[in-house]
Amino acid sequence: MRRLILLLLLIAGPVITGKSQHLSPQQEYMLREMNDALGGQVYYAWNLPKAQGIYNQLVQHTGQQYPIVFGQTFQWGQAHRGGLIILDYSTINKSPSILAFVFAHEWGHQALGHQANIYNPQGAAWRYRSSPTQFEDEADVYAGRFLARYGYDMDEVYSYLSNLPHFDDHTHSSGRERAQLVLSGYRNAGGGSSSTPSESYREVTVPCTHPQHSNGDRVQCQHRMHQSDLYPCQHSCWNGFQYAACHGQGDAAPCQHISHPSGDIIQCQHRMHPGGDVQRVRN
Repeated sequence: MRRLILLLLLIAGPVITGKSQHLSPQQEYMLREMNDALGGQVYYAWNLPKAQGIYNQLVQHTGQQYPIVFGQTFQWGQAHRGGLIILDYSTINKSPSILAFVFAHEWGHQALGHQANIYNPQGAAWRYRSSPTQFEDEADVYAGRFLARYGYDMDEVYSYLSNLPHFDDHTHSSGRERAQLVLSGYRNAGGGSSSTPSESYREVTVPCTHPQHSNGDRVQCQHRMHQSDLYPCQHSCWNGFQYAACHGQGDAAPCQHISHPSGDIIQCQHRMHPGGDVQRVRN
C-alpha cells in the first residue's frame, strides 16, 4: 500500500498542484529509486560481482557471515533478526562506493548486535538507547570505518548523503547529519577526505549537446577515467567496416577518448534517464 501511494503521488503530484510542472525533491528521489530498482533487476548479472566483492570484504573485515537476499524495500536495505540482510535492487545498481556504504551500514546493524543473530544471540532488545536514531547513527559510523579500510570514495558518499531530501523519518538522522557521522567513522579509521560541510556537493542536470541525444543522460560511466557508470552504453558506431558498440562499458561527458577530443558525442539514451546528464558541483 505504501508503494502504491508513493507511485500515485509521483504521477499525480504535478497535476494536483496545477502550479508547477516540477517534481518535489522527495518525488525526484523516489523516481530515481524506482529507475534504479528497475535497472538493478535488468542489470542484475552485471551488478552481482560488484556486490559479491563488497560482501567478501565485509566477511574479511568482521570475520562474520550473514545471509543476503535482494529485494526492494525502498529503504536501501534492511537488517533482520537472525542475521538476514536485504539489499534493494536500486542500491546494487548504484556506484561501488554508494553500494559499499549501504551494504556496510546494514552489515553494521548485525555486527554491532542491533539484531539478534548467531554472533549476538541476545541482540539489543534490552539495550538502552539515548536517542531514537542511535542504532542508525552507530551503523553509519561503522560504515565509515569500512569505507576507509577498503579505500572507497568518501567524497562521493558524503555528497550523496548530504543531498538526500528530507523525509519524515524519526529513526534516521538527516542526510547532512548522516554524512557527518559516516565521515567521522572514516576519519577515525585513518581515512583522509577533503569533504567538509563547506565543500559539500550537489547534483545538477545538464543537457547533452549532441544533436542526436538532446535529452542527455543521467548516468556516468565505467571507463577507467569515469568510474561511476551504472549502465553500459548501447550506442553503435560505424568503424569503417560495420556497426559495432563504440563504448561497450558506457561513456560520460566530457569524453577523453583520443577519438573524441572535443567531448562526448555518444551519450546513452536510456529510457530510464531522460532528464539529462548529472554532474557534481561544489555548493
